[in-house]
Formats: sequence, C-alpha cells, structure tokens
Amino acid sequence: MGGNLMAATRLMALHIAKGKSIAESLISRLDYYKNKDKTEDGKLISTYECDKRTVVEEFMLSKNLYHKSKRAIRKNEIIAYQIRQSFKPGEISAEKANELGYELAMRFTKGKYAFAVYTHDDRKHIHNHIVFNSVSIDGKRKYKDYWRSGKTLQKVSDLICLENGLSVIEQKNKENWSRKKSKRKTFNIKDGEIKFLKDIEGKVLEGYGKGYINWAKKFNAKQLSKTILFLQEKGISSYEELKKYTDEKTGKKNELLDLLKEKEHILSKNKKLQCAIIDFAKTKPIYDEYKKRKFNKSFYEEHSGELMLYQNAIKVFDESGYKKLPKIKELREQYGQVLQEKKAVYAEYKQLEKEYREYQIAQKNLEMIYQLEDAKKDEQEKSKSSQTKSRC
Repeated sequence: MGGNLMAATRLMALHIAKGKSIAESLISRLDYYKNKDKTEDGKLISTYECDKRTVVEEFMLSKNLYHKSKRAIRKNEIIAYQIRQSFKPGEISAEKANELGYELAMRFTKGKYAFAVYTHDDRKHIHNHIVFNSVSIDGKRKYKDYWRSGKTLQKVSDLICLENGLSVIEQKNKENWSRKKSKRKTFNIKDGEIKFLKDIEGKVLEGYGKGYINWAKKFNAKQLSKTILFLQEKGISSYEELKKYTDEKTGKKNELLDLLKEKEHILSKNKKLQCAIIDFAKTKPIYDEYKKRKFNKSFYEEHSGELMLYQNAIKVFDESGYKKLPKIKELREQYGQVLQEKKAVYAEYKQLEKEYREYQIAQKNLEMIYQLEDAKKDEQEKSKSSQTKSRC
C-alpha cells in the first residue's frame, strides 16, 4: 500500500478450506484477523449479532439452521465474506476506523447478517477486516454476491468517509473488484475533473474545521457527499458543464411532456369518435322515426335523451375531419397502438425525470456551496476592514 492511499475497499468471498470443516476454516481465518498485537489486545474488535469471543460458534448456529432446512454443504462452500477497508495514513484514529467499519458493514448488509469488525493498527495505514456470515441471522437465506457489488461497496464506503470528513480514493485509482476476478481496472479522467472535484471535496472537509462550524450547520454534509460521488460518477468537471447537462435534460423532459400530451389528445379524440359511432348506431333509427313524424314535439319529449346523443354524435363526426368515417375495429387498433406508444414515452419520461432530479439537486447544492463561500469571504473582508479601522 502506497503513501498516497485514500479510503478504499475490497470484497472477497471466503471458501471452505480443503480438508477442513466449516468451523475449522472460519477459525483459521479469524485467528489472523483477531490477532492481539494488531487489534490492541482485542479492543479494536466490534461485532453485530454475535460476541467477539464466540463469533465462529454463533456463525455456525445460523449455518446449521440453513443446511438442515435449505441445502446441504457444498464442496466449495462460501463460509463468509470479508470486506477490507483501508484509510489514508495519518487521517483517522483506530477507534474511529472501527466505528466506520461497523457502519459500513451495517449499511452494506442492511443488518441481515452477523458480522465482526477487526481494526488493525500495526501498519502505517489503519485498515479494517470486516467478516460477515454468508448465512442470514435467521438461517433462511445465503448472501448472494452480485455483479459490480464491489462498486456498490466502494460507493457506500466513500459516502461514509465524506460524511466524516475523510478523503476518498480518486476515480482514476479506484479498484473495480468483480465476483470472480480481483483485477485492477484504471479509469482515466481529465485533470480538470480532478481539480474541480478536489475543490468541491475540500469545501466538505472545511466543514469539519473549527473555523467553519457555522458552515457545517448551514449545509448538510451528507447531501454534499452524495453530490461529490454523483459528479465523480458522471465525470463532470465544472459547474457550467453540470448546468449544461441539467438544461439539456430540462429541454428533453419538456419535449417528452409535449409528446405525451399529443398522444393523450389522439387517444381522447379516438375514444370520443368510437363512442359517437356507437351512439349514432343506437339512435339513428329513433332519429329516422322522429324525422318521419315530421319532428313531432311529443315524440321529441319522449325520446329527448336518445335524440341528443344522435345530435352530439353528428357534431363529433363533423369535428373529426374524416370525410369517410373509419370502422370501430380500425379505431380500436389505432387506440391500442397509440396507447403502447404513450406507455413507452411515459417510461422514458419517468427515467429522465429521475435523472433530471439528480442533476438538479447537484446543481442546487453547488450553487449553495458557492453562495456560502461568497458569504464567508464577505465576512472575512468585513472582519479585516474592522480590524484595520480599530488599529487606526
């Protein structure tokens, strides 16, 4: 691990060792993690749903329940998962690292799997070995690793670190660990992006300094941390670029809204015409009889409802613009086709609306940062000015 290392994580599956039982395999793994020389005589160990003295035994209780009711032990059984979390040298205490390791495990497992956090402070870089059981606490399910779970884990760890004023690993140095291969992939980003993100990240870290207590009170550090991760993920290198993307999505959203209204109008017109054709067919004989009776008043009073439907149907035909009315079957087919088109547009709109909100929140957060930054500079200038006057 190099001296420039910042908070980084890695997720690894721990398998049953050849020629050993599950319990024996767990014991051999945990013996290294709980080493007294590395964990300050066990002080740097914290656990969830198990005691640090009986981790193996309590893991095994859940496993026995699972294997008795669900599935027998397999040859290459996954017995647990290890999360390795490393921190930048000199940036965090061992006790705080253990606390953040516990929080990471809780957020990642959602409290469904027992775990133990072993913090090692015997090297320059403090790091956690977090071991969580492969079987849930109730013994009903096994943890299923998924594609890009390592990336999810890194995001959760980054968020926790930023919330606590710690550095996070830059995107170009991030390790993307897949389920089957622990192969490093490098993500190259522009110098401008790095400078921009470091500048924004610096404003978060300022919130933890003694001189910026009011800053921290005014702004939610958690929300800003999420914004930083969002900007990293999208590779956005300036406020102007963020605003451009937000404006583009606003324009696209308005286009889709107009298209939705157009589809709605077509559907409404189609449905109205279908109803008019049906009403016309039902009331035409009554109108013909009314006409035959030379528009008799008493006949009209007796059949006023049907005759009004007939007149409304004729009005709809006139407004439709058709020289020759289509058949009901054709209208229903058209309605079904347009309805499908509308559903597709709506799905696209909902996805875009979600993305737009993310960009909009990020933009508003950055605007708030710069507003607070300007206000802080103004206060500093006023303070300098008042000090100069008092000396005079």
